[in-house]
Amino acid sequence: MGKEWAVLARHTSAVELGAEKEAVKEARKRFTSCSVAFLSPQEALHVSFSLTWDVKILGNFLTELCLFCRSSGFVCCPGWRQQEEECPIAVCEGNFTCTNNEVCVRPNECRCRHGYFGANCETKCPRLFWGPDCKELCNCYPNGQCEDVTGQCTCNANRWGPRCENVCLCKHGKCDQKTGKCSCEPNWWGPLCANACYCSLNSQCDQKTGHCLCQPGWWGRTCNNQCACSTSPCEQFTGRCQCRSRTFGPRCDRYCQCHMGKCNQVDGTCTCEPGYRGKFCREACPAGFYGQGCRRRCGQCKELQPCTIVDGRCLACEAGWNGTKCDQICSSGFYGEGCEQICPPCKDGHTCNHINGKCSHCNPGWIGDRCETKCRNGTYGENCAFVCSSCFNGECHFETGRCLCQAGFHGML
Repeated sequence: MGKEWAVLARHTSAVELGAEKEAVKEARKRFTSCSVAFLSPQEALHVSFSLTWDVKILGNFLTELCLFCRSSGFVCCPGWRQQEEECPIAVCEGNFTCTNNEVCVRPNECRCRHGYFGANCETKCPRLFWGPDCKELCNCYPNGQCEDVTGQCTCNANRWGPRCENVCLCKHGKCDQKTGKCSCEPNWWGPLCANACYCSLNSQCDQKTGHCLCQPGWWGRTCNNQCACSTSPCEQFTGRCQCRSRTFGPRCDRYCQCHMGKCNQVDGTCTCEPGYRGKFCREACPAGFYGQGCRRRCGQCKELQPCTIVDGRCLACEAGWNGTKCDQICSSGFYGEGCEQICPPCKDGHTCNHINGKCSHCNPGWIGDRCETKCRNGTYGENCAFVCSSCFNGECHFETGRCLCQAGFHGML
């Protein structure tokens, strides 16, 4: 089988500016090689495919990519270095090694880095120019300087804007180069940094308001006064001491005696935490009480166990009670341990006792704690309080007292 030749310029409708990658995609579809080459805008690359899966490069047209394909995998062509599955990095070595101001663009071919020009790339671009061979005109000159590669402007200290076209109005500060907003120098404030601060060395000037922000231990409008509060801070405008935790008094120099509570910063009296009481908050709530000042009673904790002194929680509840504090009776229709038992049918749908399940009243014809027993011994009605009249050939109904005749008989009695 002979070699198959392909001229990409003929098979990809010509390679136009910016279309190199599309040409490569097209070539990969048409040929079963594992490699093709990016092309320059005006040149076409002749690629031959052989049975040994070699890719031969004919001519000097290669600009960005060159790959071999062998059975062992990808191998870069001479003069190119692999990056992932392609070989886009040109190599310049030996006598052709690039200097610090040069960059390798093709095998053993160097060009000046952006921002430099000259035979040996030793000359920096004048401030008016930037880019490759310093051919691009800087549009922010003379009010700024262009970055060598991108051309982005870095404005002079007194200018701002995309092209440094705006004058900075900050009197004692610097402009944000994008917005023109002022950042004031120390001891100056205001939108244009035109106002002087009058703060002492013990403070920092707020650059928006001009107010003095005192350092810890100082107070006053200009922070000239020293706090007299032991190790505690003082209020900035009055000098009044703001005592730290567990200290009190006008100068915060007295130690708080509250064991489980907080001190009043003026006189040192204690405000106890929930669950404690006493002058110095050293006494826990007695059994059966909890909360702030031990003023709340525990709920129906099982076997009279004490609740938690802080929030009144019980480990378990007595029969007929539920909730974390055992202070809620069972829901209607339930009773007993954990409120899991269902009430019997008490009179007119009334609920049973939430503790033992007993009914307070039964429907007519029923008696017993759970209304489970019919009236007997010739009685009927509510609480079986009525005596049946004589039913000669029948029996008295336990609810209504009416006679129910036997088969073959009729009549009231």
